Amino acid sequence: MKTLKKMTLVVILLITTLSYAEKKEKNKANTYSKSIMVEFVNARKGQKLFVKDEFGIILHSETVKSSGDLSKSFDLKQLKDGKYTVELEKEYEIIIKPFEIKNDVLTFIQDKETKIFKPLVRHKKDRLLVSQLTFASEPVKVEIFYEGELIYSETIEDEKTVHRIYKLQKENFGNYYAIIKADDRSYIEYFKL
Repeated sequence: MKTLKKMTLVVILLITTLSYAEKKEKNKANTYSKSIMVEFVNARKGQKLFVKDEFGIILHSETVKSSGDLSKSFDLKQLKDGKYTVELEKEYEIIIKPFEIKNDVLTFIQDKETKIFKPLVRHKKDRLLVSQLTFASEPVKVEIFYEGELIYSETIEDEKTVHRIYKLQKENFGNYYAIIKADDRSYIEYFKL
């Protein structure tokens, strides 16, 4: 049960302290300190940790330095009122923990904590394999480029699990890349034939 709690609800420590500036006659300044402790289970060395605003702009990023359970403290006193996320990007998934700052109070939105699966893209000889798991049946867009030029585009709708195999022209040797757009994110895979 302890492990389950730890995995489903990663404990977030919120410290809000009130300190007073020097006492001056009729002039007292209030400052708030906003810091959080975020924990992730089974993080691995090399994975990426981000703090983003509600528009997806990265405010902080770092690479996980060692494998195991990850505890990270963030000082967020510079952030204004708004919605934010702390994200751990693993090899095949992204764990998203949203929080909100309102009136100098930081609150994690626990019921909105999510996990999204990144697309799996593999190439073998003249075949490109694309798999994507989307629980919400959201559209998945696949674009394939050869030497910087779009050669194929497909939007897949109403499928929770996408499995596609694309045959490339084996006489077209060179640089390829695929862009997969899912869950309001874009993923790029570079490869050569």
